Amino acid sequence: MQLHKGKWPPLYTNMYFVSLALLAVSLPLSKYTMSLFQFSTLFFWLWHGVDTSFLKKYPAGSFKKAINLASWTWDVIKNVFIALFNKFAQFFRNKPAMAVSSILLLHVIGLLYTSDFHYAFKDLRTKLPLFILPLFIATGPRISTRTLYWILAAFVVAVVGGSVYRLILFLNLPVADSRTLAAHTSHIRYSLNAVFAVFVLFFFIYTKGLNIRLKTVLLLVAIWIIGFMTYMNYSTGILLFAFISLLLLLFFTFKIKGILVKSAALLSITILIVIPLFYLLSIGYSYLNTPSVEFSKLDKYTPQGNSYYHDTVNFKSKNGKWAGLYICDKELRQSWAKRSSLSLDSLDQRKQLRRFALISYLASKDLRKDAEGISKLTDADIRNIEKGVNRYDYAKLPGLRSQIEDFIAGYQRYIAGNDPNSGSMVQRLEYWRTSVLIIRQNPVLGVGTGDLPTVFEEQYRKMNTNLASQNRLRSHNQYLSITVAFGIVGLVWFLVAMFYPGMKTHNFNNYFYVVFWIIFMISMLTEDTIESQEGVTFYVLFTALLVLGREKPEVSESLIYFEDCVSCADKSKREQFEEV
Repeated sequence: MQLHKGKWPPLYTNMYFVSLALLAVSLPLSKYTMSLFQFSTLFFWLWHGVDTSFLKKYPAGSFKKAINLASWTWDVIKNVFIALFNKFAQFFRNKPAMAVSSILLLHVIGLLYTSDFHYAFKDLRTKLPLFILPLFIATGPRISTRTLYWILAAFVVAVVGGSVYRLILFLNLPVADSRTLAAHTSHIRYSLNAVFAVFVLFFFIYTKGLNIRLKTVLLLVAIWIIGFMTYMNYSTGILLFAFISLLLLLFFTFKIKGILVKSAALLSITILIVIPLFYLLSIGYSYLNTPSVEFSKLDKYTPQGNSYYHDTVNFKSKNGKWAGLYICDKELRQSWAKRSSLSLDSLDQRKQLRRFALISYLASKDLRKDAEGISKLTDADIRNIEKGVNRYDYAKLPGLRSQIEDFIAGYQRYIAGNDPNSGSMVQRLEYWRTSVLIIRQNPVLGVGTGDLPTVFEEQYRKMNTNLASQNRLRSHNQYLSITVAFGIVGLVWFLVAMFYPGMKTHNFNNYFYVVFWIIFMISMLTEDTIESQEGVTFYVLFTALLVLGREKPEVSESLIYFEDCVSCADKSKREQFEEV
């Protein structure tokens, strides 16, 4: 049987592409609509390749007879079945599509030696897009460049819409940390989408065919997304953007033919690297080398005559100053009670005592922790402290210093006191250590698809970890998660599945795919990216769109094209290359 090659009804074709576009739109907005639009894509995909010539046998009005209706129904079922058979045959011959879907097969094989089938089947449902989306897109109608660009445009609009929605929530809800917002998708998954959207915009800004006004608008949109991630303290997105930008700059710089121009470009890139690195090192140095305190020279009493005490154990350095100096709990409690109805001994949204947030906040404003210090706080300051904000300049750009200082303090507590609860990065160190210990016990084939939660909990007990129960999570590193579940064999399988589609289709020369692939591969260093519906759909949708379902990509998407444009000073040669 051959797949029917007749013209597909334009309505079904268009609705199929609309479904794919809406699925892309759902990625930064809602995991619920992701499922909805996968089902709608299935519906329109089913009719692709169906030979509808049998309809000529049934003129209008013939369905009044029951026998004609039964015959029509049988013909529909038969032709849909024939189309499905051919599409599956086409899918199984498509090696890149099979490589992507083989990740799901790896999890199915893992059922053979697992014990927790309840979790295993739940995990398989989450990863079902690894099979269905490559099947749909590899065997559906080919995606033209124009269609792909419209899908990417819709995706970028959704990312911008998501940023506006998240910003409104942050400014109107009583949350201390923008990363804790319940905005239908996690801030890390959103960041991955946002970074890809920025580089999509850069492509259209650079290429020919758009007028200067539209390119200006696109540039402003890209700046908005970058600024939004910075303002919201989405460090994952900012670091990803910086790293990929650096890689692309280095790639293009080394292709420049002129020695002087290349040298100047390399010097500029070096400066771009050294300045942020120097800034980070200076933060660490000032924190670790905060001047020692001569307690004998400190004031002993408040202006009201109450005693101060100084705590340099529970309150570490902030901005090169000790946060725990000049504390008078009596005045703090009395003055706070006049400004707020919330108890200092209650937990804030960060699950820390509000007293600690108050002391840290006063220290950030260089105020003493007494009645006079609280009197100098504004009503906005009080609201911030009630939400758990522990420094007055939290909302200012960039908020990086606080994160670095918090990580150093948390790491010190982790090393000195074996306390891994200080922050998400310190917790990851404990997750990774636990993962390595589990892998050592099951190095070849791992523990199976469904046993990860069980083995992690058992290992935490064996280690006598100090991780709080709510922080006892899995690897937070996809490569380690795969190795825990399927051993070294599974990790090799997984890496082949990651590299093979792009290599087989020569798409590691395609700008869109290279940027997307790097984003995804790096994200898996600190996240179990494909363990969530948002992450696995993000990966498989764009892999399928860019590698499995496209017609021949435009030459302007080729990195060779960019290389030629960068190294070629002759405009006429560049235009000649574009024509080819």
